[in-house]
Amino acid sequence: MRTNIRRIIVAALVLILAIGTGMVASSLWEQRKIDIALEVIELLPEVAQRIQNFHRVKVEDGRKVWEVSAKEARYFEDEAKVSVIKPVVEVYLEEGRTVGMRGEGGEVFLDGKDVRKVDVQGGIEVQIDQYVIRTEFASYEALSEQIVVPGIVRVEGNQLEFDGESMEIDLDSQRLRVTDGVDMLLWPKGSHVGG
Repeated sequence: MRTNIRRIIVAALVLILAIGTGMVASSLWEQRKIDIALEVIELLPEVAQRIQNFHRVKVEDGRKVWEVSAKEARYFEDEAKVSVIKPVVEVYLEEGRTVGMRGEGGEVFLDGKDVRKVDVQGGIEVQIDQYVIRTEFASYEALSEQIVVPGIVRVEGNQLEFDGESMEIDLDSQRLRVTDGVDMLLWPKGSHVGG
């Protein structure tokens, strides 16, 4: 009889231990689910700010002034900037010509709803008429209507090819200025620019 009572007590203790362990495990699992949910909630504002096919345009007096687009963008409201992938910047000059700039990535800095500045980096091409400018970093500054290249640049086009450093393109006057390390090749009219 004592053996049966001992077995019942041992079984009861094992059952109580199993139930207690199950309750602790369940409580820990519920706490982990709450922690995971809180981590997801913290990520939501950032996830909600991801934009596919980002596009912004400025129009004045019925004429496009500039257009910025990108394959993907992520908006940082507190910094008033948009981080972009595969950006394309188009500036529409008054006489109808267009200056285009594209790269692998960059950042768009905002001033309210307007674009203040666009930094583009990685394999950049700037297209101005028959000229192509290649570099690794460039900025379009909307207020001064300039494209600024602080580093090494290569320009190829009709009858000329040159390399240099530190270039500014004034879009209003349509002048290009390279301040350092210019190395230029000119070809006679009608010959092909090669490289």
